[in-house]
Amino acid sequence: MLLYRGWGFLALFIPAITMLIGIYFFGVSGNISYDIMLYSILAAAPITFALGLWLNKKKVHNLYFIKLQYWGLIWGVVAIGMIVFKYLKP
Repeated sequence: MLLYRGWGFLALFIPAITMLIGIYFFGVSGNISYDIMLYSILAAAPITFALGLWLNKKKVHNLYFIKLQYWGLIWGVVAIGMIVFKYLKP
């Protein structure tokens, strides 16, 4: 069950859309590579954050009781962490 209020579902929708855009422009045979996934999530982070700030001015928009702009921060930390671990691998 997906718990969201207002436009909170955009926290999952925006990264999915950026991945589809990445696949369309950079994918080989419609497949997603690890790099495309990482950079798509990294591109979705500021979009989600800015949209969350703008939407939450008047009404609350959240997913699983976490405000939309914080999902942008979460996506950014996850993407940067995955990129760091990718390049630190021996």
